[in-house]
Amino acid sequence: MSSVAADKLPQAEKEQLAVSYAAFILNGAGADVTSDSLNAVLKAANLTANATLVNAVAKALKGKSVTEFFGSAAGGEAPAPVAETKPVGKPAEKAAEKPKGKTEAPPPPPAAEEEELDMGGFFD
Repeated sequence: MSSVAADKLPQAEKEQLAVSYAAFILNGAGADVTSDSLNAVLKAANLTANATLVNAVAKALKGKSVTEFFGSAAGGEAPAPVAETKPVGKPAEKAAEKPKGKTEAPPPPPAAEEEELDMGGFFD
């Protein structure tokens, strides 16, 4: 959630939130997300939004999944695609030996050794 109270948000951000939530509501109901349907949800909620914003969101969502476009309603983000990487400084032949489509996780960072810090006698 936002660290700013909703009544403290600028009007443009309130409209963006309203249109986004309207799209999630329509998606949850299994309805098509169109300018008309977004405006109907906004009207039912006693809200208004800039017509250009409503039309842009409807156009952007045409033929797309609302959750993929905005991310999960549960707050999580859609996972980023994993790109195949080739080792730097190794011949292409060795890189070709690895099975395609799989990447190895980088090794964990080495464990940091604890250092004695002078706390100025604070914990003596």
